[in-house]
Formats: sequence, structure tokens, C-alpha cells
Amino acid sequence: METVADKYVVECTPDGEYYAYLCNHEQCFAYGETEEEALENLETAAEEFYNEFNSIFYMEDIA
Repeated sequence: METVADKYVVECTPDGEYYAYLCNHEQCFAYGETEEEALENLETAAEEFYNEFNSIFYMEDIA
């Protein structure tokens, strides 16, 4: 398991692929065939996660 600056964790799965997730939001995760691919996919997932998160709070603020 690799933890980078307390921001994300990358783990190797039993089948040899990689699983990455954000330390502060474990429900934001991604898989990849390589560590780099898992991190690229996590970056995309995190962007979508935070955009969705922001839109929810924004909608509540204007309602």
C-alpha cells in the first residue's frame, strides 16, 4: 500500500491490478491495470466527485 501526502492510497489487488482512493473520501475510488492508470482514473473520478459535491451544496444554498 502506498500513501502519498495523506491524500490518496494505491493498493495492488490480488489479480495484479491497482485500486486507488482518496484518504478523506474513501467512496471516491478508481481502478487501473497500472498504478499510473489507477491514479489517472482517480483524478477523473475525484473531479467528478467534487463537482457533484459542489453542485449539491450550491443547489441547497440557492433554494
